[in-house]
Amino acid sequence: MIQVRNLIKEFEGRIVLNDITTSFKKGAVNMIIGKSGSGKTVLLKCLIGLMQPTSGEIRYEGRNITEMRAREVKRLRRDMGMLFQGSALFDSKTVLENVMFPLDMFSRKNQRE
Repeated sequence: MIQVRNLIKEFEGRIVLNDITTSFKKGAVNMIIGKSGSGKTVLLKCLIGLMQPTSGEIRYEGRNITEMRAREVKRLRRDMGMLFQGSALFDSKTVLENVMFPLDMFSRKNQRE
């Protein structure tokens, strides 16, 4: 489970995420919807540790990602998947190669496994 508590993210004094509190249940389909510019991508980047929130906390199975070291966040990302908006896939790769890309980077298993 991912729990977000009192999350605030601002850029140069402009508040983009204002006191977000929510949870994402494991095994459920979770959606983040909103109009353009409402902070959806900023929230996702905070959730995966690409951006540090101004304040608040994000917990994965009880562990606060905002207090983790870079190495711990990298390990945590092995359990995540994210496709950036605009279908940011590698044009030179097949769909299978795009799906396999993070497995090739983070796994020591061979292709058959």
